[in-house]
Amino acid sequence: MDEVQKEKVEAAEKEGKLRYPNFLKKLVSANNVQELAEKLVVPANKLKMTIAKFNDFANSGNDIEFSRSPENMTAFKPGQLFAIKLAPAILNTQGGPRRNENAEIVDWSNKPIPHLYGAGELGGICINRYQGGGNLAECLIFGKLAGQNAATPKSDTDEVIITKPLPRINDLVDGEKNQNIELGPNQYLGSTEAGIGGKIVVRVTYSDQKIKNVEVLESHETEGIGARAIKELPKTIVENNSTDVDAVSGASTTTRALKEAVNQAIKKADK
Repeated sequence: MDEVQKEKVEAAEKEGKLRYPNFLKKLVSANNVQELAEKLVVPANKLKMTIAKFNDFANSGNDIEFSRSPENMTAFKPGQLFAIKLAPAILNTQGGPRRNENAEIVDWSNKPIPHLYGAGELGGICINRYQGGGNLAECLIFGKLAGQNAATPKSDTDEVIITKPLPRINDLVDGEKNQNIELGPNQYLGSTEAGIGGKIVVRVTYSDQKIKNVEVLESHETEGIGARAIKELPKTIVENNSTDVDAVSGASTTTRALKEAVNQAIKKADK
């Protein structure tokens, strides 16, 4: 950051709005880019390029790398420069409603709320811990309990008449549908279970070493995140005639999964 940004941080600290203790004490300062690069032990030419590129984005109001909002970008001003070491941390969403041994969500007096169940990370018993595999047993056990108990007929349940089939995601049943997908000349199916929402199925039209079309026939990715990759990537893959394309920002898992499904279809074509 430059001196202007540092002054904003100092003001936030005085107002008690700075979330990080000793932030200012951890800053590394320098009189120019070369000096800062030496203190940070990073290539000076790369640091200069990074700052110059950022300034271009800020001045033009168009960040072509990360799509940051123009109002959040201000070009570096001449003067001292400051830097601080950043490290990745885990953002954990574990928390939420409390549940009992039957996976029933309970109210403030620990009484079950009728017809409301929970499982997994939402209200997990291992609070303040990341669901990195350590409590997968809880996800599986309470998922089973919640599903069974929710499906059990209740004496106070109103009769509901369904006139239209409800949408579903059932890998065992829906997976069989792949066998019934029609394939035209030079069309091949590819699938993967590696999506955020599970299965992704694609139909790829491929001939003469060229990807002519990519259709996503099945996906269960999150709207606004993974779904963006499902919408944007097929066109990009066709235009580049390759799956070696950049990941859609914020949807790297879906991107990898979609490319894996397309590559699987292309392998079938090459056999």
